[in-house]
Amino acid sequence: MYNEDINKLNSNFDSYRERLTNFSNEFELGLFLHILRKNFYLVAIIICVALVGSYIYLRYTAPVYEARTIIQLSNKDNAKQILNVNQFYEDNTILAEIELMKSKLLVTRVVKQLPLEISYFEKGKVLTDQRYPTSSFVLELIAIKDSSIMDTPIFVHFNKDNTFQLKVGERNLGEQERVGKSVSNKYFDFKLLIIDANHYKRVDSGEIEFYFKLNRAGTLASSYIRQMGIKILNSTAQTIEISLKDNNPGIARDFVVAHSSEYIQFDLENREKSAKSILKFIDSQLDTVYQNLRDSELQLNVYKKENKISNLDNLATLYFDYFRQFEDEMVLVDLETNMLNQVLKAIDEGKDDGMNVYSIIPLLTGTKYESSIATMLDKLRELLVQREEIQYDLKETSSRIQSLDYSINIQKNLIVESIKSALDKLKIRKDFLESKIAEYEANFGTLPKKELEYARLKRLFDINEKYYTLLLEKKTQYRISQAGYVPENRVLEQVISSNEPISPQKGLITSSAIVIGLLISMGIIIIKYLMHNNITSLSEITKLSNASISILGMIPKYKKDIPTSQLLIDKSPKSMISEAFRSLRTNLQFMGEVNPNEDARTVAITSTTSGEGKTFVAINLAGIIAYSGQRVIVIDLDMRKPKIHLGFDVDNIRGMSTVLIGKSPLEDCIQHSKVDNLSFITAGPIPPNPAELIISPKMKEVLAQLKKDYDVIIIDNPPVGLVTDGIQMIKEADHPIYIFRADFSKKQYVQMVDRLINENNLHKLSVVLNCVDIDRNKYGYSYGYGYGYGYGYGYGYGYGYYDDSKKQSDGSWFNRIFKS
Repeated sequence: MYNEDINKLNSNFDSYRERLTNFSNEFELGLFLHILRKNFYLVAIIICVALVGSYIYLRYTAPVYEARTIIQLSNKDNAKQILNVNQFYEDNTILAEIELMKSKLLVTRVVKQLPLEISYFEKGKVLTDQRYPTSSFVLELIAIKDSSIMDTPIFVHFNKDNTFQLKVGERNLGEQERVGKSVSNKYFDFKLLIIDANHYKRVDSGEIEFYFKLNRAGTLASSYIRQMGIKILNSTAQTIEISLKDNNPGIARDFVVAHSSEYIQFDLENREKSAKSILKFIDSQLDTVYQNLRDSELQLNVYKKENKISNLDNLATLYFDYFRQFEDEMVLVDLETNMLNQVLKAIDEGKDDGMNVYSIIPLLTGTKYESSIATMLDKLRELLVQREEIQYDLKETSSRIQSLDYSINIQKNLIVESIKSALDKLKIRKDFLESKIAEYEANFGTLPKKELEYARLKRLFDINEKYYTLLLEKKTQYRISQAGYVPENRVLEQVISSNEPISPQKGLITSSAIVIGLLISMGIIIIKYLMHNNITSLSEITKLSNASISILGMIPKYKKDIPTSQLLIDKSPKSMISEAFRSLRTNLQFMGEVNPNEDARTVAITSTTSGEGKTFVAINLAGIIAYSGQRVIVIDLDMRKPKIHLGFDVDNIRGMSTVLIGKSPLEDCIQHSKVDNLSFITAGPIPPNPAELIISPKMKEVLAQLKKDYDVIIIDNPPVGLVTDGIQMIKEADHPIYIFRADFSKKQYVQMVDRLINENNLHKLSVVLNCVDIDRNKYGYSYGYGYGYGYGYGYGYGYGYYDDSKKQSDGSWFNRIFKS
C-alpha cells in the first residue's frame, strides 16, 4: 500500500511538471506587458544611461576628418606604334602602383613637402588638439644636436614675465628662457616666438598645456601610412582614390594634395633617371665606333688612291656581298652580347638599387631576349622596392627581411643564368659566323693581292659603318620613344573634404545608444518573463492543477499600505474590495446554504506559506457574512504565528492555546468586534505543541459549543506548506478554502493543493486568488472566470513563518533587477 502511494505521488508530480513546462512554453502577451509596465522605469533608466554614455563619448572623443583625391593612371607609348618595337618600359599593374603610393619611400617624400617638421599641440583636460599649420607660438629650429629628443613631447610652460620653461616629463630642459631669444641646450638650438596676441589669455586660463614634437620624417610616414586609404574606383579606367583620415582637417587635406603631386613628380624623376643612364651608355659606344669608322674610311680611301682601284670584278663583288652579309649578322651578335654583358654588370654593381637595374631594361630593346629577361628584371625591382619599404620598420635579422633577401638572390640567380644561357647561344652563333667568314677569306686568296686587300679594307669600313648606323638607330628609337611616352597620370579631383567629421557621427551614435538601451532593457524584460514563476491568474491555477479545483473567487489588490491584516469592509462598504468579499459570500451560499435553522457551518482557511493573505481573507470574509445578519466567529489556530489579534488590535494574552490546555474558560476568550454579529478568539500565547492541541478532543468540544451560539465558524489555519497542524481542520471543515496570492505564490504551490485533494479526498476544497492587480486587464491580460474588479490592496507584514527576526532581503543587485 505504501509503494502504491509513492508511485501515485510520483505520477502526480511528473504530470504536474509536464503541465508546468507546457504552460511556461505558451507566450502570454498580457503577462509580458504587465512585466514591461511594472519595469518601465528600468527601461527608461537604461535608455537614459545609454544616452548619457553616448553624450560622454561624443563629448570626449576626438573628431576624425577625411580628405580624398582621385588620380587616373595612363601610360601611353606612341613610339611602340611608330617603330614597331616593344615599349621600353614594362607596364606596371594598378596593384603595383598602389604599393608604390603606400610605400614609405613615397610617403616620406610627401611628409617632407608639408610643414610637419615640428608639430604643435594643445592638451586640454581630456582631448589633445594638434594645431596646424601654425600655433599661438612657433619654434624656429636652428640645429638639432641630439636626435634622441625627436618624436618626444616637449612641454612649454609660459610665465607672465615673458619667459618659458621646457620640460620632458618632470625633467627640465635647461633654464628658464626669454621669448624671442636664441636658446641653445644640449639637445637643439632654437628660438621661440609668440605669434598670437591672445596667447597669454589662454595660458592664464590654466586649462591648456602646450607642447611640441620634433618629428622624424620616417616616423610620421609610418603613422600616415596607417591612416591612408587607397582603393580602385574603376579598374578599366584606371582611377584610384587616395584618402587620409586625421583629427586635423587641414593635415588631411594638404596631405592628399601633396601626395598626388609627389606621386606624379616621383614618376617623372624615375623616367628621367632611366633616360640619362641609357643615353650615357649609347653615347659611350658611339664615340668608340665613330673613331673606328673614321680610321677605316681613311685607310680605304688612301689605299684606293695609291693603287688606283675603282671597282672589283664580279667574283670579288660576290665574295664581298657574302662577307658583308655575315659581317652584318656578326655585328648584331656582338651588339646583343654587349647589351647582355651590360645587364650583368648592372646587376652586380646595382646591389640593392632596384631602380638602376630597372633602367637597363631599354638596352634590351630589339633583342631576342627582351621580353623574358625584362620581365625577370621588373620582378627583381619589385622585390627590392618591398625590401626598401620595410627596412625602416624591421631589423635586418627579422624573418621577413631575410625571406625577401632570399627571394632577391633567387631572382638574381635566375636572371644571371638566363643571361648566361643567352650568351652561350650567341657564342655558338658567333663561332658559326666566324667559320663562314674564314671560309670566304680562304676563297679570297685566289683573287689578286690588291683586290684582296681592297676587299678587306672595304669590309672593315662597312662593319664599322653598320655598327655606327645601328647605334644611331637605337639612339633615335629611344629618343622617339622617350618623346612619345607621355606620363598622363593626372588628378581628376584635387581634393574632396568637408569641415564635418566623418566620426563620431552624432546622429548614428545617439540612435545606436537608444537602440542598444532598448535591446538591453528588452533583454532584461524577456529574462524576467522567462524567470517569472509566480501565479498571476486563476486560469494559471486550473491549467497547472491535475485535480478538479473549485474556484471560489479572487480578491483585488488594495492600493493603500496597511500595517497588517485588518477588517476593511467596515471602512469602505461600497468599495471594490467589499464587493469582492460579497461575491465570495454568494459563492459560499451556492456551495451550501447557511441558515440559523441548521448547525453552524465551518470555514477553514489555509495557504502554502505565510504572507499569502489567509488571515486577511478570514477577517474580512467573516465581516461580510456578519453584515448579512448571521452570527460569525473567527478562530485563530495559527498558534505558531498568530495574526488575528493584530487585525482586531487587541492583546494576545489568552486565546485558543489557553482554552485547549484548560487554563482559560471558552467564554472568557471570546471577544467582540466593532461589527455586529462578529466575534473572534485570538490564538493566545504560543504553545510548544500546537499540532497536538488542534487534534485534541478539547478542540472538538470547543467547536461543538461554538456551533450552538454561532451560524458560521471561520478558522484561520496554519499554512499547510510549512506545517501539518491545520490539515485536520481542513478535512473536517464544511468549506475548506485555499489562498493563493498573485505575484507571490509560486506555480509549484498548486502541487500542494493537488496533494491535499488526492491524499485527503478534499474535493470540496476551493481556491481564492488574493491580491490581484486588476490593472493588468488594461493591457489585455485576463484572469478568467469573470472576477475582475479593478481594485486591490497591499500588505505590510513579512513573508517569514518561523523566524520573525530574520528579515528577507531582496538579495544581490542582480536579483533585485530580475525580480519580477
